[in-house]
Amino acid sequence: MMRAKASFLDRKNGTEDNVTGGRRRKEIRVRRPFLSVSIGLLQEEDGEKRVVCVETSRDGSKRVYREGRSRDSFVIEEDEMTHKRRLDNVIADYLLPQGYPESVAPQYQKYMMWRGIQYFFGGALSVLTTRSLLKSLGVANKNSGEAAAAINWVVKDGAGRMGRFLFARWGRSLDCELKQFRLAGDILMETGASLELVTALSPKLFLPLACTANLAKNLAAVAASSTRAPIYRTFAKANNMADVTAKGESVANLADVFGTAFGIILAKAKFPTVPTFLSLSVGYLIASRKEVDSVELPYFNRARLSYATRKFFETGTPPGIEDGNTNEPLLPWSDPSYSRVVLGATVKEACESPRCLEKASLKFSKTDYILNYRSDTKKAYVMLRKKATSETSFRGTFAAQLFLHILKGGDLHLPQRSRVRKDFTETRKQMRCKETAPDAIMSFVSKHGDDIFKTFETQVTQLGWKTKMTMLNTKDTRIVQL
Repeated sequence: MMRAKASFLDRKNGTEDNVTGGRRRKEIRVRRPFLSVSIGLLQEEDGEKRVVCVETSRDGSKRVYREGRSRDSFVIEEDEMTHKRRLDNVIADYLLPQGYPESVAPQYQKYMMWRGIQYFFGGALSVLTTRSLLKSLGVANKNSGEAAAAINWVVKDGAGRMGRFLFARWGRSLDCELKQFRLAGDILMETGASLELVTALSPKLFLPLACTANLAKNLAAVAASSTRAPIYRTFAKANNMADVTAKGESVANLADVFGTAFGIILAKAKFPTVPTFLSLSVGYLIASRKEVDSVELPYFNRARLSYATRKFFETGTPPGIEDGNTNEPLLPWSDPSYSRVVLGATVKEACESPRCLEKASLKFSKTDYILNYRSDTKKAYVMLRKKATSETSFRGTFAAQLFLHILKGGDLHLPQRSRVRKDFTETRKQMRCKETAPDAIMSFVSKHGDDIFKTFETQVTQLGWKTKMTMLNTKDTRIVQL
């Protein structure tokens, strides 16, 4: 039987799509460093090219990298993304914990099924109860007016619940960057409150403004509820997690009651609404920042590790737990290496060609990670091998931070007559040529990075940091063949 084959050329993007046997092969022609990228069948009609490496992802997909027409290009092959696989990925991202089912207890599925059924009936009941409340207050008119008012109110609440659902995709990030998300959640809470205030000025825009406000406030609620347990856990020193949580919520509820009473007094005193609101918001956000700063987490996430490595490189001494938490970058612009380290990167993100990958893998042949830097994106990419562990991610991130620190001209606090200091001095000389600087630095990091890391690890362990439970939010891509 002859296979159906179709092709077309997109002149604007310089791409050509071929559909063969229901699977797609797409070739993209761009300027260097990428000469061609081909996605499609594992069996090429014109013969197979040499396999450079194979990597897998969390969803079980496999990506095969072959050598292109020259060693300056990749031929990347993977199965076409089916509708079922795409749906499975969406479900996994929004409804299932990372690593499910191995990462949860066996009874998790049954518990969540009945919880979902309970909330289904609760949502239906809320429409009836809201309509009754509005009717008793005289907000709605008779007949259809009651239903319309109730529906508007429930739609507003529904928008907020949808925000909770969408926010779930960042569940793992909440574990790793809980202070950042907690602070962002409080900012969202004030944004939602501001929009609610505006509804009084624009009654006709009540529904879109109220929906947006409720969306923001529910996102804030998810951030608060998701980060609450890890924060309380740091305070529970006598196996008293439930007691600490209960008392903490009691304090919050009591303060909320007093705050509500104070708000009623302000409202009756007829103070100007906007200045009063702004003053209270400033107090709220200041308290939020102080609250977050008071939490001391004894393990490294990306932000705390970024600060700790930077101080270690500059002074030779890493920060203690209090110092590391106090000076942890909580906003993107406060961290000089924010988003410049890609941990668990794919080969196509990290390397321009087979030549680049082979060069990087040779330099880091004795580690379970491979580090590479791309001058076009100005990012350091950490690729992980099959046997990589959380310690591998720790070491790889440290190496990436070391590379970026040297690249921007930073000095290292090293013994003056040590071999590492001599090699570092020689590397600084080679950095005078901008074209060869990244390669010279990478050679230094591959040679001495592990020894520098061991010194860092020993010192932070002595200071009380728990280096075995780092939370670096590593991507799930792994190189299984190279």
